[in-house]
Amino acid sequence: MARCGRRLATRAGVAISLAAIGLFAFVTVTEAAANPIQISVQTGYHNNFKLGQWMPVAVDITNNGPALDGRLEIQVDSALGAKGGGPGGTAIYEVPISLAGGATKHFRTFVTEDFSVPIAVRLIRDNKTIASRQVTPANLTSLLVGVLSDRASALDELAAARPGGFTPGIAHLAAADLPDSGLVLRAFDMIAIDDFATDTLTGAQRTALTDYVTAGGSLLLGTGGSWRKTLAGLQSGIVPMDVTGSTILAAPASLAGVRGLEVATGTPNGIAWMSEAKQPLLIEKQLGEGIVTLATFDWNQGAIAAWSGESTLLRQVFVRSTFGFGAAQTIFGVGGNGAISASQRGTNLTQALSNLPSLNLPAWWLIGSLILVYVLLVGPVNYVVLRAMNRRALAWITVPAIAIVAAGGAYGTGLITKGTSVQANELSIIHVESGWDRAYQEAYTGILAPTRGDYQVGVAGGRTMISPLYSYGNPFIDPNQGLLRIDTANDAITMPGMSAFTLRGFASESVALAPRVEATATVAGGKLVGTVRNASTTLFSDGVVLAGNSFQKLGALAPGASATFSLQPSFANPANGPPAYQAIYANSYSCCPPQPQSSSDAEREAEIKFSVLNMLPVNGFKGIVLSSAPTVLLWTKQSFQDITVNGNHPHSYVESAVVLTLPVGQISAGTLGAGVVAGRVVDVEADLQTQGGPPGLAVTQGGGSVTYDFAPQLATGSRLSEVSISASNPYGIKGVPNSGSGIVAVKGQAWDWTKSQWVDVSYVDPGETVIPDSAVNRATGEVKLKVSAGEAFSSGWLSLTGTVK
Repeated sequence: MARCGRRLATRAGVAISLAAIGLFAFVTVTEAAANPIQISVQTGYHNNFKLGQWMPVAVDITNNGPALDGRLEIQVDSALGAKGGGPGGTAIYEVPISLAGGATKHFRTFVTEDFSVPIAVRLIRDNKTIASRQVTPANLTSLLVGVLSDRASALDELAAARPGGFTPGIAHLAAADLPDSGLVLRAFDMIAIDDFATDTLTGAQRTALTDYVTAGGSLLLGTGGSWRKTLAGLQSGIVPMDVTGSTILAAPASLAGVRGLEVATGTPNGIAWMSEAKQPLLIEKQLGEGIVTLATFDWNQGAIAAWSGESTLLRQVFVRSTFGFGAAQTIFGVGGNGAISASQRGTNLTQALSNLPSLNLPAWWLIGSLILVYVLLVGPVNYVVLRAMNRRALAWITVPAIAIVAAGGAYGTGLITKGTSVQANELSIIHVESGWDRAYQEAYTGILAPTRGDYQVGVAGGRTMISPLYSYGNPFIDPNQGLLRIDTANDAITMPGMSAFTLRGFASESVALAPRVEATATVAGGKLVGTVRNASTTLFSDGVVLAGNSFQKLGALAPGASATFSLQPSFANPANGPPAYQAIYANSYSCCPPQPQSSSDAEREAEIKFSVLNMLPVNGFKGIVLSSAPTVLLWTKQSFQDITVNGNHPHSYVESAVVLTLPVGQISAGTLGAGVVAGRVVDVEADLQTQGGPPGLAVTQGGGSVTYDFAPQLATGSRLSEVSISASNPYGIKGVPNSGSGIVAVKGQAWDWTKSQWVDVSYVDPGETVIPDSAVNRATGEVKLKVSAGEAFSSGWLSLTGTVK
């Protein structure tokens, strides 16, 4: 009987389970039938998502019902609010949609997140949600490589190479996947093109590639036998070699083990850092802040793809091309904006944006007219009228009445001309390159509303990416936490539910035409000297050149005008007080906790300039300025974006900074000081910590090595002697504490050019590492240094010093 009972119980359980499954299936089918709109969402590039950068959100909508008209909303929740902070900023990106019955449409827009938070996708009709999906980016990557190739697995070996211990996300792109904006391409630490017909790219995509490189990106080109196909559509100015044909290398010694390698031939216009006799194998060319590397071979051809050394070579190429350029922020915490979104950067300017100037008085002629009318009414007109009526005694009534009317008129005039005025504070940073008329522009705008309501903001001037500003410390409390509704089709913004005297801000980014500034910098007699020329029509009201802990003010710079500078390179030391750059625009923020905001225009301007200066890489880390590379900073009142609010231009206060970082050119006779020629990381055989230390400090997670290259541009006929490597490490130790006792000893080796091998040197960090004469290239002054250890270690900021004769 017991067994029979168990059988009955089992059968009953199975029956209940089947019934539940059937009911679930019925409900699912019923729901699918009830909602004819199907939405699928993909985030990132083939699900590779990088925080802090503009990433695509692709939406496919299928309509199995009648035709519909509505709008598609993509909402990124406030990263701060989602993490328990606040208030933050929330953006809803909108696009109008018209979808016929039985049709499917594809939409793509771009969003940015500082934390992995849900992205909500909604289809709205008649202000009601008729379909929705919510996704959270899952496959996050700190390094991202975009590959354009007709081979599906091209350069997948790069992920296996794990440069610096990182595993880059590899996104294989079709021509349609490549954005046509250099700003959006900044998400890629490297873009590789190999065996791909670049002439299929649009003109906008080709321009975007050039913008991407010039603004700090890394482009890798593979050629070999397919060189025509790969190079046909690229702008000639970015290609490091004028290719004319190809040849076969039977057994190149530089690539031991490779047989029958087809390589492109021609005239290099860059630096060949790997060659076989006179045949370049790898050539690099710096363009603005970025770099282009050309392999004269095809990475997909069997001779390379089957070679056991491909992984090592790819690691070296990636490290050389990215660790000192686009990926420097991700890895070392230096080198630009990196993986920090404009929303996050804008928090540094919240206080400055909220410091709005007082509205100017109404025009003098308007005030004068009101006074004149009042005097005429209360005097001659009033007297003549009362005399004609023979009722002069009524003056006791008419004079106060005229005064009341005049006061009301004055109040109404002020209300009409100033009382309903929307105020805007615009702070822009334009990152220009010498001789280049296009630039990355980041603008931060605060809108102060005088009355309650929704405000429509228009941003004209080309394609612009818009994101909300996080409102840390905002004295104008915004109950809607910075909500923006962004019309991606028209670059229009709706700020809903603004209260009176509410400040709400947004960041806008673009790559567009910019003032042309030409500048040069050389080293002569141990000093940095150079010239800055304003080759634009913009009037710069103020300017300054910074080099390490030194600066020189330039004053105003009119169109066509030039200015010279001469600076002694130096570093800041926190033990000696605050760095010198904090004294350029002295204000209440430069020494102490923030003070009450001043109404003085001069004080406001100094506070704003100081805030902008703190956003630039030249400000160092906690008062430590280690690079002496000169940076030019020019100020203008000109706006680089056309802002309208409710169809009208607001009362705007504008401050724009044009920033230009100069490469140091020719180095003439004299002392070569620390910081002028910085070490460039060219290889890493270790696992590095992501921003494991202060900016610029390489910290390994275990044993390994880091290789640096120092390449001064010596004047013709000059020679570098008495050479040392200066290691600036304010934290005072040349290793990190190990699990046992003491400090890990770091070994130093320099490349001996006469013996073509590494030789030991006595590495000192912090301090000076003496380099033997044989480790200095007699023709160029180039020095290579490798630091290594058997356990985790750190290396400081390295630069070349010596005497040029």
